[in-house]
Amino acid sequence: KDRWPTQNEKYKSKNIGRWCTAQRSNKTQLTAEQTAKLDEIGFPWSVHNERWEHCLKLLEEYRQEHKDRWPTQKEKYKSKNIGSWCVRQRAMKKQLTPEQTAKLD
Repeated sequence: KDRWPTQNEKYKSKNIGRWCTAQRSNKTQLTAEQTAKLDEIGFPWSVHNERWEHCLKLLEEYRQEHKDRWPTQKEKYKSKNIGSWCVRQRAMKKQLTPEQTAKLD
């Protein structure tokens, strides 16, 4: 899957999710080299942005499969309530970043 670990997710018996959270929380204490290494692999410093991008990707996939329509409010796609996400984006349009707005337009 193309995603980052969740808060309590383990990998090879290590809680990699908690480690990721710690890197975000302690970003100012990381060395420039540590920050650069995380940036190189596309580490998401904001979990909110990562989730938003994931939902956008799902919406794009949905639209590829259903070119003639948008999801209904309660419609799910790949276990995500993509219809509800669309409704929230419309309601929060003024709070979206210019980059997010451009991606939705």
